[in-house]
Amino acid sequence: MPGYVKPVFLVFLVVIVSGACGGVLAANRGRSVIAWCLVCALFPPLLLAVYLSGPLCEVEGKFRRCANCGAFNKWHEPVCGQCRTKQPEVQSIDS
Repeated sequence: MPGYVKPVFLVFLVVIVSGACGGVLAANRGRSVIAWCLVCALFPPLLLAVYLSGPLCEVEGKFRRCANCGAFNKWHEPVCGQCRTKQPEVQSIDS
């Protein structure tokens, strides 16, 4: 079995998978998908940076901004995690 999978294919697989994961994570946080795809494909450890980073803007269905303090919260959170104010009801995305 040695030599069945060439190391070049494994490197190519790591580049494709890490680039795709970086793009999906960036899209969920309102960041540039193309830029993060390229950066994560070239430097896979930066996946951790995009995973831990917060959103830049409101992303419908993912994050919204608190009207009182401006912190980003998950879309359906009833109370702000920073200032503990009640958040207004969110209309369903499907309707």
